[in-house]
Amino acid sequence: MFQILHRDGLSRIGELEIKNKKITTPVLLPVLHPFKVEPWISLIKQLKLGGVITNSYILKKGGFSEGKDIHDLLNFQGIVMTDSGTFQEHMYGELNEGNKEMIKFQLGVNSDIITIRDVFSEMDHSKEKIERDILENYRRGHEAVSEIGGYIALPVQGGVHADLRRKSAELMRSLEGEYYPVGGIVPLMERYMYSLVAEAVMYTKMSLKNSSVIHAFGAGHPMFFPLLFLMGVDVIDSSAYVKYARDDRILTETGTLDLGSVSDELPPSPYFDKYNKREIESLDRDERATVIGMHNLYVSVKEIERIRREIRDENMWNYAEYKAHSHPLLLEAYRKILEFHEYMEKFEPWSRQSPVFYEGNETLLRPDVRRFISKAATGPSGIRVDKKPYSYYSESPAEYVQTQFGNISMYLDETYPVAQSLFPGEYFDGSWDIEKFERAEWKDYLFNKVDYIFNYQFGKPLYSILNRGQVDILRSKNTGKIRTIFYGGEQILSLRATDGLFSLNMGGAKLLHKNFPYPAHRVVVDSETSDFIREGKNIFAKFVDDADPSIRPHDEVIVVDRDDNFISYGRALLNRDEMIQFERGIAVKNRIRSKDA
Repeated sequence: MFQILHRDGLSRIGELEIKNKKITTPVLLPVLHPFKVEPWISLIKQLKLGGVITNSYILKKGGFSEGKDIHDLLNFQGIVMTDSGTFQEHMYGELNEGNKEMIKFQLGVNSDIITIRDVFSEMDHSKEKIERDILENYRRGHEAVSEIGGYIALPVQGGVHADLRRKSAELMRSLEGEYYPVGGIVPLMERYMYSLVAEAVMYTKMSLKNSSVIHAFGAGHPMFFPLLFLMGVDVIDSSAYVKYARDDRILTETGTLDLGSVSDELPPSPYFDKYNKREIESLDRDERATVIGMHNLYVSVKEIERIRREIRDENMWNYAEYKAHSHPLLLEAYRKILEFHEYMEKFEPWSRQSPVFYEGNETLLRPDVRRFISKAATGPSGIRVDKKPYSYYSESPAEYVQTQFGNISMYLDETYPVAQSLFPGEYFDGSWDIEKFERAEWKDYLFNKVDYIFNYQFGKPLYSILNRGQVDILRSKNTGKIRTIFYGGEQILSLRATDGLFSLNMGGAKLLHKNFPYPAHRVVVDSETSDFIREGKNIFAKFVDDADPSIRPHDEVIVVDRDDNFISYGRALLNRDEMIQFERGIAVKNRIRSKDA
Protein backbone atom coordinates (compact mmCIF):
# COMPACT_ATOMS: atom_id res chain seq x y z
CA MET A 1 0.00 0.00 0.00
CA PHE A 2 1.36 3.39 -1.03
CA GLN A 3 0.88 6.89 0.34
CA ILE A 4 2.33 10.35 -0.31
CA LEU A 5 4.29 11.95 2.53
CA HIS A 6 5.70 15.02 0.74
CA ARG A 7 5.24 16.27 -2.78
CA ASP A 8 6.28 18.88 -5.29
CA GLY A 9 4.04 18.66 -8.31
CA LEU A 10 4.19 15.12 -9.70
CA SER A 11 7.40 14.49 -7.74
CA ARG A 12 6.66 12.83 -4.45
CA ILE A 13 8.18 11.26 -1.40
CA GLY A 14 6.08 8.28 -0.51
CA GLU A 15 5.90 5.28 1.76
CA LEU A 16 5.39 1.86 0.20
CA GLU A 17 4.43 -0.93 2.59
CA ILE A 18 4.54 -4.57 1.50
CA LYS A 19 4.30 -7.52 3.92
CA ASN A 20 4.77 -5.16 6.88
CA LYS A 21 8.01 -3.84 5.37
CA LYS A 22 8.24 -0.16 4.55
CA ILE A 23 10.39 1.66 2.07
CA THR A 24 10.62 5.38 1.34
CA THR A 25 10.37 6.56 -2.25
CA PRO A 26 11.95 7.85 -4.45
CA VAL A 27 14.11 4.79 -4.13
CA LEU A 28 16.83 2.99 -6.02
CA LEU A 29 16.73 -0.80 -6.03
CA PRO A 30 20.25 -2.05 -6.84
CA VAL A 31 20.26 -5.09 -9.09
CA LEU A 32 21.93 -8.05 -7.35
CA HIS A 33 23.22 -11.24 -8.88
CA PRO A 34 21.61 -13.74 -6.48
CA PHE A 35 24.72 -15.94 -6.31
CA LYS A 36 27.28 -13.10 -6.17
CA VAL A 37 25.95 -10.85 -3.43
CA GLU A 38 29.21 -9.68 -1.87
CA PRO A 39 30.60 -7.10 -1.55
CA TRP A 40 27.44 -5.43 -2.81
CA ILE A 41 24.99 -6.50 -0.11
CA SER A 42 27.33 -5.16 2.58
CA LEU A 43 27.54 -1.84 0.73
CA ILE A 44 23.75 -1.76 0.28
CA LYS A 45 23.31 -2.16 4.03
CA GLN A 46 25.96 0.48 4.70
CA LEU A 47 24.09 2.91 2.43
CA LYS A 48 20.87 2.02 4.28
CA LEU A 49 18.94 1.02 1.20
CA GLY A 50 15.59 -0.58 1.96
CA GLY A 51 15.19 -2.75 -1.12
CA VAL A 52 16.95 -4.68 -3.87
CA ILE A 53 15.97 -6.44 -7.06
CA THR A 54 17.24 -9.79 -8.26
CA ASN A 55 16.39 -12.07 -11.10
CA SER A 56 14.18 -15.14 -11.07
CA TYR A 57 15.62 -16.26 -14.43
CA ILE A 58 19.10 -16.56 -12.85
CA LEU A 59 17.64 -18.10 -9.69
CA LYS A 60 15.76 -20.74 -11.66
CA LYS A 61 18.69 -21.46 -13.97
CA GLY A 62 20.99 -21.69 -10.94
CA GLY A 63 18.90 -24.33 -9.21
CA PHE A 64 17.41 -22.23 -6.39
CA SER A 65 14.22 -24.04 -5.44
CA GLU A 66 10.83 -23.11 -4.10
CA GLY A 67 10.50 -23.37 -0.36
CA LYS A 68 13.78 -21.55 0.19
CA ASP A 69 13.74 -17.86 1.13
CA ILE A 70 15.34 -15.37 -1.21
CA HIS A 71 16.01 -13.06 1.75
CA ASP A 72 18.23 -15.69 3.34
CA LEU A 73 20.12 -16.27 0.10
CA LEU A 74 20.79 -12.55 -0.28
CA ASN A 75 21.43 -12.02 3.44
CA PHE A 76 18.95 -9.14 3.26
CA GLN A 77 15.69 -8.72 5.15
CA GLY A 78 14.41 -5.61 3.37
CA ILE A 79 12.07 -5.58 0.39
CA VAL A 80 13.20 -7.96 -2.35
CA MET A 81 11.74 -7.61 -5.82
CA THR A 82 12.24 -10.32 -8.42
CA ASP A 83 12.28 -9.58 -12.11
CA SER A 84 10.69 -12.26 -14.23
CA GLY A 85 13.73 -12.67 -16.46
CA THR A 86 12.03 -11.18 -19.49
CA PHE A 87 14.99 -9.02 -20.43
CA GLN A 88 17.55 -11.75 -19.72
CA GLU A 89 15.55 -14.25 -21.74
CA HIS A 90 15.37 -11.68 -24.52
CA MET A 91 19.14 -11.27 -24.42
CA TYR A 92 20.46 -14.73 -23.55
CA GLY A 93 17.94 -17.38 -24.53
CA GLU A 94 14.75 -19.11 -23.51
CA LEU A 95 14.01 -20.25 -19.97
CA ASN A 96 11.38 -22.78 -21.08
CA GLU A 97 9.10 -21.83 -18.19
CA GLY A 98 5.66 -20.28 -18.59
CA ASN A 99 4.23 -17.20 -16.94
CA LYS A 100 2.30 -19.14 -14.32
CA GLU A 101 5.30 -21.28 -13.40
CA MET A 102 7.60 -18.27 -13.00
CA ILE A 103 5.09 -16.39 -10.85
CA LYS A 104 4.58 -19.42 -8.63
CA PHE A 105 8.34 -19.77 -8.41
CA GLN A 106 8.75 -16.16 -7.27
CA LEU A 107 5.95 -16.63 -4.76
CA GLY A 108 7.57 -19.86 -3.59
CA VAL A 109 10.90 -18.17 -2.80
CA ASN A 110 9.10 -15.46 -0.80
CA SER A 111 9.67 -12.56 -3.16
CA ASP A 112 8.03 -9.36 -1.90
CA ILE A 113 7.34 -7.91 -5.37
CA ILE A 114 6.62 -10.49 -8.07
CA THR A 115 6.90 -9.63 -11.76
CA ILE A 116 4.90 -11.33 -14.48
CA ARG A 117 6.81 -12.90 -17.35
CA ASP A 118 5.93 -10.15 -19.81
CA VAL A 119 6.86 -9.98 -23.47
CA PHE A 120 9.59 -7.42 -24.12
CA SER A 121 9.00 -4.79 -26.84
CA GLU A 122 11.97 -3.74 -28.97
CA MET A 123 12.30 -0.50 -30.94
CA ASP A 124 12.41 -2.37 -34.24
CA HIS A 125 9.36 -4.54 -33.57
CA SER A 126 6.41 -3.80 -35.81
CA LYS A 127 3.47 -1.99 -34.32
CA GLU A 128 1.30 -5.01 -35.00
CA LYS A 129 3.63 -7.31 -33.08
CA ILE A 130 3.83 -4.91 -30.13
CA GLU A 131 0.05 -4.69 -29.99
CA ARG A 132 -0.24 -8.48 -29.95
CA ASP A 133 2.41 -8.60 -27.22
CA ILE A 134 0.65 -6.12 -24.94
CA LEU A 135 -2.54 -8.15 -25.23
CA GLU A 136 -0.53 -11.23 -24.26
CA ASN A 137 0.97 -9.29 -21.34
CA TYR A 138 -2.52 -8.37 -20.19
CA ARG A 139 -3.51 -12.04 -20.33
CA ARG A 140 -0.48 -12.96 -18.25
CA GLY A 141 -1.19 -10.17 -15.77
CA HIS A 142 -4.79 -11.34 -15.43
CA GLU A 143 -3.56 -14.88 -14.89
CA ALA A 144 -1.21 -13.72 -12.13
CA VAL A 145 -3.73 -11.55 -10.31
CA SER A 146 -6.75 -13.84 -10.58
CA GLU A 147 -5.15 -17.28 -10.15
CA ILE A 148 -2.01 -16.85 -8.08
CA GLY A 149 -1.95 -13.64 -6.06
CA GLY A 150 0.86 -11.90 -4.22
CA TYR A 151 2.05 -8.33 -4.71
CA ILE A 152 2.31 -8.28 -8.50
CA ALA A 153 4.30 -5.92 -10.70
CA LEU A 154 2.43 -5.37 -13.98
CA PRO A 155 4.86 -4.01 -16.59
CA VAL A 156 3.62 -1.54 -19.19
CA GLN A 157 5.10 -2.08 -22.65
CA GLY A 158 4.31 -0.46 -25.98
CA GLY A 159 7.67 0.37 -27.51
CA VAL A 160 7.90 3.94 -28.82
CA HIS A 161 4.21 4.11 -29.76
CA ALA A 162 2.25 6.51 -27.56
CA ASP A 163 -1.12 4.93 -28.31
CA LEU A 164 0.16 1.46 -27.45
CA ARG A 165 1.78 2.69 -24.23
CA ARG A 166 -1.56 4.10 -23.19
CA LYS A 167 -3.42 0.98 -24.24
CA SER A 168 -1.01 -1.24 -22.32
CA ALA A 169 -1.28 0.96 -19.23
CA GLU A 170 -5.08 1.05 -19.39
CA LEU A 171 -5.27 -2.73 -19.75
CA MET A 172 -2.94 -3.27 -16.80
CA ARG A 173 -4.81 -0.66 -14.77
CA SER A 174 -8.00 -2.66 -15.21
CA LEU A 175 -6.39 -5.48 -13.21
CA GLU A 176 -6.56 -3.25 -10.10
CA GLY A 177 -2.91 -3.61 -9.20
CA GLU A 178 -0.74 -0.99 -7.55
CA TYR A 179 2.79 -1.50 -8.91
CA TYR A 180 3.53 -0.72 -12.56
CA PRO A 181 7.02 -0.87 -14.09
CA VAL A 182 7.62 1.01 -17.32
CA GLY A 183 9.21 -1.66 -19.49
CA GLY A 184 11.23 -1.63 -22.68
CA ILE A 185 13.17 1.57 -21.97
CA VAL A 186 16.66 0.10 -21.41
CA PRO A 187 17.55 0.15 -25.14
CA LEU A 188 16.42 3.78 -25.27
CA MET A 189 18.50 4.66 -22.21
CA GLU A 190 21.56 2.98 -23.69
CA ARG A 191 21.20 5.11 -26.83
CA TYR A 192 20.64 8.32 -24.81
CA MET A 193 17.16 8.60 -26.32
CA TYR A 194 15.92 10.31 -23.19
CA SER A 195 13.07 12.13 -24.88
CA LEU A 196 11.55 8.80 -25.94
CA VAL A 197 11.95 7.52 -22.39
CA ALA A 198 10.17 10.66 -21.17
CA GLU A 199 7.29 9.98 -23.56
CA ALA A 200 7.03 6.37 -22.43
CA VAL A 201 6.93 7.39 -18.78
CA MET A 202 4.46 10.24 -19.24
CA TYR A 203 1.98 8.26 -21.34
CA THR A 204 2.16 5.45 -18.80
CA LYS A 205 1.72 7.82 -15.87
CA MET A 206 -1.24 9.57 -17.45
CA SER A 207 -3.05 6.29 -18.06
CA LEU A 208 -2.77 4.86 -14.55
CA LYS A 209 -4.32 5.81 -11.24
CA ASN A 210 -2.49 8.53 -9.34
CA SER A 211 -2.13 6.08 -6.46
CA SER A 212 -0.09 3.71 -8.64
CA VAL A 213 3.58 3.10 -7.91
CA ILE A 214 5.64 3.80 -11.04
CA HIS A 215 8.89 1.89 -11.55
CA ALA A 216 11.25 2.82 -14.40
CA PHE A 217 12.86 -0.50 -15.33
CA GLY A 218 16.62 -0.24 -15.87
CA ALA A 219 16.78 3.58 -15.73
CA GLY A 220 19.94 3.50 -13.68
CA HIS A 221 22.04 6.52 -14.67
CA PRO A 222 22.01 9.31 -12.05
CA MET A 223 22.19 12.06 -14.67
CA PHE A 224 18.62 11.14 -15.68
CA PHE A 225 17.23 10.70 -12.16
CA PRO A 226 15.94 14.29 -11.72
CA LEU A 227 13.83 14.12 -14.88
CA LEU A 228 12.47 10.68 -14.00
CA PHE A 229 11.30 11.80 -10.58
CA LEU A 230 10.02 15.11 -11.94
CA MET A 231 7.60 12.97 -13.99
CA GLY A 232 6.34 11.14 -10.90
CA VAL A 233 8.43 7.97 -11.06
CA ASP A 234 8.71 6.38 -7.61
CA VAL A 235 11.16 3.50 -8.07
CA ILE A 236 14.13 2.86 -10.30
CA ASP A 237 16.49 -0.08 -10.45
CA SER A 238 20.07 -0.15 -11.60
CA SER A 239 22.69 -2.62 -12.66
CA ALA A 240 24.60 0.25 -14.27
CA TYR A 241 26.76 0.67 -11.19
CA VAL A 242 28.31 -2.75 -11.89
CA LYS A 243 28.08 -2.86 -15.69
CA TYR A 244 29.76 0.49 -16.14
CA ALA A 245 32.47 -0.42 -13.64
CA ARG A 246 33.43 -3.53 -15.60
CA ASP A 247 34.24 -1.23 -18.53
CA ASP A 248 36.20 1.24 -16.34
CA ARG A 249 33.37 3.77 -16.61
CA ILE A 250 32.72 6.10 -13.70
CA LEU A 251 29.23 7.45 -13.03
CA THR A 252 28.74 11.03 -11.92
CA GLU A 253 25.56 13.00 -11.38
CA THR A 254 26.12 14.80 -14.69
CA GLY A 255 27.52 12.09 -16.95
CA THR A 256 29.99 9.25 -17.41
CA LEU A 257 33.80 9.34 -17.28
CA ASP A 258 36.12 6.80 -18.82
CA LEU A 259 38.92 6.02 -16.40
CA GLY A 260 41.47 6.33 -19.17
CA SER A 261 40.45 9.89 -19.94
CA VAL A 262 40.25 11.10 -16.34
CA SER A 263 42.94 13.50 -15.13
CA ASP A 264 44.81 12.77 -11.94
CA GLU A 265 41.83 14.00 -9.91
CA LEU A 266 39.15 11.34 -9.50
CA PRO A 267 35.56 12.36 -8.70
CA PRO A 268 34.98 12.92 -4.97
CA SER A 269 33.94 9.69 -3.30
CA PRO A 270 34.83 7.79 -0.12
CA TYR A 271 35.69 4.83 -2.34
CA PHE A 272 38.24 6.81 -4.35
CA ASP A 273 39.78 8.71 -1.44
CA LYS A 274 42.69 6.34 -0.90
CA TYR A 275 43.57 6.05 -4.58
CA ASN A 276 44.90 8.23 -7.33
CA LYS A 277 44.31 7.43 -10.98
CA ARG A 278 47.47 5.39 -11.42
CA GLU A 279 46.77 3.32 -8.33
CA ILE A 280 43.24 2.54 -9.55
CA GLU A 281 44.58 1.54 -12.96
CA SER A 282 47.17 -0.74 -11.36
CA LEU A 283 44.53 -2.85 -9.59
CA ASP A 284 43.59 -6.14 -11.19
CA ARG A 285 40.45 -5.99 -13.28
CA ASP A 286 38.04 -7.49 -10.72
CA GLU A 287 39.31 -5.35 -7.85
CA ARG A 288 39.23 -2.21 -10.00
CA ALA A 289 35.65 -2.98 -11.08
CA THR A 290 34.66 -3.42 -7.43
CA VAL A 291 36.12 -0.07 -6.38
CA ILE A 292 34.53 1.78 -9.32
CA GLY A 293 31.25 -0.09 -8.78
CA MET A 294 31.14 0.98 -5.14
CA HIS A 295 31.68 4.57 -6.20
CA ASN A 296 28.99 4.26 -8.87
CA LEU A 297 26.42 2.95 -6.43
CA TYR A 298 27.38 5.58 -3.86
CA VAL A 299 26.92 8.40 -6.40
CA SER A 300 23.57 6.98 -7.48
CA VAL A 301 22.29 6.78 -3.90
CA LYS A 302 23.51 10.28 -3.07
CA GLU A 303 21.64 11.64 -6.09
CA ILE A 304 18.45 9.99 -4.82
CA GLU A 305 19.02 11.60 -1.41
CA ARG A 306 19.56 14.98 -3.08
CA ILE A 307 16.30 14.60 -5.01
CA ARG A 308 14.41 13.84 -1.81
CA ARG A 309 15.75 17.07 -0.33
CA GLU A 310 14.67 18.99 -3.41
CA ILE A 311 11.17 17.55 -3.16
CA ARG A 312 10.93 18.47 0.53
CA ASP A 313 12.11 21.99 -0.32
CA GLU A 314 9.61 22.12 -3.22
CA ASN A 315 12.50 22.90 -5.55
CA MET A 316 12.30 20.04 -8.06
CA TRP A 317 11.51 22.18 -11.09
CA ASN A 318 14.54 24.39 -10.47
CA TYR A 319 16.77 21.40 -9.84
CA ALA A 320 15.55 19.33 -12.79
CA GLU A 321 15.82 22.27 -15.17
CA TYR A 322 19.32 23.06 -13.92
CA LYS A 323 20.42 19.44 -14.42
CA ALA A 324 18.74 19.25 -17.83
CA HIS A 325 21.07 21.97 -19.09
CA SER A 326 24.08 19.75 -18.34
CA HIS A 327 23.53 17.65 -21.50
CA PRO A 328 21.80 18.47 -24.81
CA LEU A 329 19.83 15.22 -24.84
CA LEU A 330 18.63 15.78 -21.29
CA LEU A 331 17.46 19.22 -22.38
CA GLU A 332 15.61 17.62 -25.29
CA ALA A 333 13.91 15.26 -22.82
CA TYR A 334 13.05 18.15 -20.49
CA ARG A 335 11.41 20.01 -23.36
CA LYS A 336 9.45 16.86 -24.17
CA ILE A 337 8.22 16.70 -20.56
CA LEU A 338 7.05 20.31 -20.82
CA GLU A 339 4.79 19.31 -23.69
CA PHE A 340 2.67 17.48 -21.09
CA HIS A 341 2.01 20.71 -19.18
CA GLU A 342 -1.80 20.40 -19.30
CA TYR A 343 -1.68 17.07 -17.47
CA MET A 344 1.04 18.17 -15.05
CA GLU A 345 -0.78 21.38 -14.12
CA LYS A 346 -3.36 19.37 -12.17
CA PHE A 347 -0.65 18.48 -9.67
CA GLU A 348 0.95 21.92 -9.46
CA PRO A 349 0.34 24.13 -6.42
CA TRP A 350 -0.35 27.83 -6.83
CA SER A 351 2.80 28.52 -4.85
CA ARG A 352 5.76 26.61 -3.43
CA GLN A 353 8.47 27.15 -0.86
CA SER A 354 11.20 27.76 -3.41
CA PRO A 355 11.22 30.68 -5.82
CA VAL A 356 11.30 30.36 -9.59
CA PHE A 357 14.88 30.66 -10.83
CA TYR A 358 15.16 31.61 -14.47
CA GLU A 359 17.32 29.03 -16.30
CA GLY A 360 16.26 29.84 -19.85
CA ASN A 361 13.18 30.03 -22.05
CA GLU A 362 12.01 26.66 -20.67
CA THR A 363 11.38 28.27 -17.28
CA LEU A 364 8.40 30.15 -18.66
CA LEU A 365 6.99 26.89 -20.03
CA ARG A 366 6.70 25.14 -16.67
CA PRO A 367 3.06 24.21 -16.01
CA ASP A 368 2.63 26.43 -12.94
CA VAL A 369 4.26 29.40 -14.67
CA ARG A 370 2.14 28.87 -17.79
CA ARG A 371 -0.97 28.84 -15.61
CA PHE A 372 0.00 32.10 -13.93
CA ILE A 373 0.75 33.79 -17.24
CA SER A 374 -2.55 32.70 -18.79
CA LYS A 375 -4.54 33.76 -15.73
CA ALA A 376 -2.82 36.94 -14.60
CA ALA A 377 -0.31 38.27 -17.14
CA THR A 378 -2.51 39.38 -20.01
CA GLY A 379 -3.04 43.03 -19.07
CA PRO A 380 -2.21 46.17 -21.08
CA SER A 381 1.27 47.62 -21.02
CA GLY A 382 2.19 48.90 -17.58
CA ILE A 383 4.89 50.93 -15.88
CA ARG A 384 8.44 49.69 -15.39
CA VAL A 385 9.76 49.31 -11.83
CA ASP A 386 13.31 48.05 -11.25
CA LYS A 387 12.91 46.55 -7.77
CA LYS A 388 10.57 44.13 -6.01
CA PRO A 389 7.95 44.29 -4.56
CA TYR A 390 6.97 46.77 -7.25
CA SER A 391 4.45 48.78 -5.25
CA TYR A 392 7.02 49.58 -2.57
CA TYR A 393 9.25 51.31 -5.13
CA SER A 394 6.58 52.86 -7.31
CA GLU A 395 6.02 56.59 -6.93
CA SER A 396 2.27 56.20 -7.20
CA PRO A 397 -0.27 53.39 -7.48
CA ALA A 398 -0.47 51.97 -10.99
CA GLU A 399 -2.90 49.48 -12.45
CA TYR A 400 -0.35 47.36 -14.34
CA VAL A 401 3.38 46.75 -14.17
CA GLN A 402 5.78 45.17 -16.67
CA THR A 403 7.33 41.89 -15.51
CA GLN A 404 9.23 38.95 -16.99
CA PHE A 405 5.94 37.05 -16.97
CA GLY A 406 4.07 39.75 -18.89
CA ASN A 407 1.98 42.74 -17.85
CA ILE A 408 0.34 42.02 -14.51
CA SER A 409 -1.75 43.95 -12.03
CA MET A 410 0.44 45.66 -9.47
CA TYR A 411 -1.91 44.19 -6.85
CA LEU A 412 -0.15 40.83 -7.45
CA ASP A 413 3.35 42.20 -6.90
CA GLU A 414 3.79 40.12 -3.71
CA THR A 415 1.97 37.04 -4.98
CA TYR A 416 3.75 33.91 -6.21
CA PRO A 417 5.61 33.78 -8.54
CA VAL A 418 5.99 37.52 -9.12
CA ALA A 419 7.95 38.37 -5.97
CA GLN A 420 9.19 34.80 -5.54
CA SER A 421 11.25 34.64 -8.72
CA LEU A 422 14.67 35.73 -9.87
CA PHE A 423 15.57 36.75 -13.40
CA PRO A 424 18.82 38.26 -14.68
CA GLY A 425 18.94 41.98 -13.91
CA GLU A 426 16.42 41.83 -11.05
CA TYR A 427 17.44 42.88 -7.55
CA PHE A 428 15.91 43.05 -4.10
CA ASP A 429 16.77 46.11 -2.03
CA GLY A 430 15.12 45.14 1.25
CA SER A 431 14.52 48.73 2.32
CA TRP A 432 11.50 50.84 1.46
CA ASP A 433 9.37 53.69 2.67
CA ILE A 434 6.39 52.20 4.50
CA GLU A 435 5.03 55.58 5.56
CA LYS A 436 3.69 56.21 2.07
CA PHE A 437 0.99 53.61 2.68
CA GLU A 438 -0.54 56.02 5.19
CA ARG A 439 -1.38 58.38 2.34
CA ALA A 440 -4.97 58.25 1.08
CA GLU A 441 -4.22 56.96 -2.43
CA TRP A 442 -2.03 54.16 -1.06
CA LYS A 443 -4.53 53.18 1.65
CA ASP A 444 -7.11 52.78 -1.07
CA TYR A 445 -4.57 50.74 -3.05
CA LEU A 446 -4.16 48.30 -0.14
CA PHE A 447 -7.91 47.74 0.14
CA ASN A 448 -8.11 47.15 -3.60
CA LYS A 449 -5.17 44.78 -3.33
CA VAL A 450 -7.01 42.60 -0.82
CA ASP A 451 -10.01 42.43 -3.15
CA TYR A 452 -7.88 41.59 -6.18
CA ILE A 453 -5.87 38.82 -4.51
CA PHE A 454 -9.05 37.25 -3.11
CA ASN A 455 -10.56 37.22 -6.59
CA TYR A 456 -7.36 35.77 -8.11
CA GLN A 457 -7.19 33.03 -5.48
CA PHE A 458 -10.83 32.10 -4.97
CA GLY A 459 -12.58 33.29 -8.11
CA LYS A 460 -14.82 36.08 -6.84
CA PRO A 461 -14.07 39.67 -5.70
CA LEU A 462 -14.16 39.96 -1.91
CA TYR A 463 -16.24 43.11 -2.01
CA SER A 464 -18.89 41.41 -4.11
CA ILE A 465 -19.79 39.36 -1.02
CA LEU A 466 -18.76 41.74 1.79
CA ASN A 467 -19.37 45.39 2.60
CA ARG A 468 -16.03 47.10 2.02
CA GLY A 469 -16.81 49.62 4.70
CA GLN A 470 -16.66 46.89 7.37
CA VAL A 471 -13.31 45.51 6.21
CA ASP A 472 -10.18 46.38 8.21
CA ILE A 473 -6.56 45.62 7.40
CA LEU A 474 -3.83 44.92 9.94
CA ARG A 475 -0.33 45.59 8.60
CA SER A 476 3.10 44.64 9.83
CA LYS A 477 4.69 47.41 11.90
CA ASN A 478 8.15 46.53 10.53
CA THR A 479 7.46 46.08 6.80
CA GLY A 480 4.09 47.73 6.26
CA LYS A 481 2.87 44.60 4.49
CA ILE A 482 -0.69 43.36 4.79
CA ARG A 483 -1.01 40.64 7.40
CA THR A 484 -4.61 40.10 8.56
CA ILE A 485 -8.07 40.94 7.24
CA PHE A 486 -10.99 41.59 9.61
CA TYR A 487 -14.66 41.89 8.81
CA GLY A 488 -16.93 43.45 11.39
CA GLY A 489 -14.16 42.91 13.94
CA GLU A 490 -13.79 39.19 13.17
CA GLN A 491 -10.58 37.83 11.68
CA ILE A 492 -11.34 36.13 8.37
CA LEU A 493 -8.12 35.97 6.35
CA SER A 494 -4.35 36.07 6.79
CA LEU A 495 -2.07 37.10 3.92
CA ARG A 496 1.00 34.87 3.90
CA ALA A 497 4.27 36.75 3.61
CA THR A 498 5.84 33.75 1.87
CA ASP A 499 3.63 33.70 -1.22
CA GLY A 500 1.20 36.64 -1.06
CA LEU A 501 -1.87 34.39 -0.90
CA PHE A 502 -4.54 34.07 1.77
CA SER A 503 -4.89 31.46 4.49
CA LEU A 504 -8.41 30.93 5.81
CA ASN A 505 -9.52 31.50 9.35
CA MET A 506 -12.82 30.13 10.65
CA GLY A 507 -14.63 33.28 9.56
CA GLY A 508 -13.12 33.12 6.09
CA ALA A 509 -13.95 29.43 5.72
CA LYS A 510 -17.60 30.05 6.56
CA LEU A 511 -17.55 33.02 4.20
CA LEU A 512 -16.52 30.71 1.37
CA HIS A 513 -19.12 28.14 2.33
CA LYS A 514 -21.89 30.72 2.35
CA ASN A 515 -21.00 32.59 -0.83
CA PHE A 516 -19.58 29.95 -3.20
CA PRO A 517 -21.93 27.31 -4.61
CA TYR A 518 -21.28 23.60 -4.20
CA PRO A 519 -18.79 22.08 -5.03
CA ALA A 520 -16.48 25.12 -5.20
CA HIS A 521 -13.50 24.88 -2.81
CA ARG A 522 -15.07 21.86 -1.10
CA VAL A 523 -13.83 18.47 0.00
CA VAL A 524 -16.77 16.14 0.71
CA VAL A 525 -16.35 13.50 3.41
CA ASP A 526 -18.36 10.68 4.92
CA SER A 527 -20.61 12.20 7.60
CA GLU A 528 -19.52 9.47 10.02
CA THR A 529 -16.09 11.16 10.25
CA SER A 530 -17.52 14.60 11.06
CA ASP A 531 -16.99 14.43 14.82
CA PHE A 532 -13.37 13.35 14.46
CA ILE A 533 -12.69 16.14 11.99
CA ARG A 534 -14.30 18.73 14.26
CA GLU A 535 -11.93 17.57 17.00
CA GLY A 536 -9.02 18.62 14.79
CA LYS A 537 -8.15 15.30 13.17
CA ASN A 538 -6.72 15.47 9.65
CA ILE A 539 -8.85 14.36 6.73
CA PHE A 540 -7.56 11.10 5.24
CA ALA A 541 -8.02 10.22 1.60
CA LYS A 542 -9.99 7.05 2.29
CA PHE A 543 -12.78 9.12 3.89
CA VAL A 544 -13.11 11.55 0.95
CA ASP A 545 -16.23 11.00 -1.16
CA ASP A 546 -15.70 13.82 -3.63
CA ALA A 547 -14.03 17.19 -4.10
CA ASP A 548 -13.95 20.24 -6.33
CA PRO A 549 -12.10 19.19 -9.52
CA SER A 550 -10.27 22.53 -9.56
CA ILE A 551 -8.54 21.89 -6.22
CA ARG A 552 -4.76 21.80 -6.46
CA PRO A 553 -2.23 20.74 -3.80
CA HIS A 554 -1.83 23.37 -1.05
CA ASP A 555 -5.17 25.03 -1.87
CA GLU A 556 -7.26 26.48 0.95
CA VAL A 557 -10.39 24.31 1.15
CA ILE A 558 -13.53 23.82 3.22
CA VAL A 559 -14.67 20.39 4.37
CA VAL A 560 -18.35 19.47 4.15
CA ASP A 561 -20.55 16.40 4.39
CA ARG A 562 -22.67 15.03 1.54
CA ASP A 563 -25.45 17.49 2.38
CA ASP A 564 -23.00 20.41 2.19
CA ASN A 565 -23.04 21.00 5.93
CA PHE A 566 -19.89 22.83 7.01
CA ILE A 567 -17.47 20.69 9.06
CA SER A 568 -14.00 22.21 8.87
CA TYR A 569 -11.39 23.94 6.75
CA GLY A 570 -7.74 23.34 5.96
CA ARG A 571 -5.07 22.99 3.33
CA ALA A 572 -5.29 20.34 0.63
CA LEU A 573 -2.28 18.07 0.16
CA LEU A 574 -3.74 16.23 -2.84
CA ASN A 575 -5.80 17.17 -5.85
CA ARG A 576 -9.30 15.83 -6.34
CA ASP A 577 -8.37 12.70 -8.30
CA GLU A 578 -5.67 11.78 -5.80
CA MET A 579 -8.09 12.19 -2.91
CA ILE A 580 -10.49 9.76 -4.56
CA GLN A 581 -7.92 7.21 -5.66
CA PHE A 582 -5.60 6.93 -2.67
CA GLU A 583 -6.49 4.58 0.18
CA ARG A 584 -3.80 5.89 2.50
CA GLY A 585 -2.44 9.27 3.47
CA ILE A 586 -3.67 12.72 4.41
CA ALA A 587 -5.85 14.53 1.88
CA VAL A 588 -6.42 17.75 3.86
CA LYS A 589 -4.39 19.16 6.71
CA ASN A 590 -7.03 20.26 9.19
CA ARG A 591 -6.77 23.77 10.61
CA ILE A 592 -9.78 23.56 12.89
CA ARG A 593 -9.41 22.95 16.59
CA SER A 594 -12.09 21.49 18.83
CA LYS A 595 -12.53 24.82 20.57
CA ASP A 596 -13.29 26.45 17.20
CA ALA A 597 -16.10 24.05 16.25
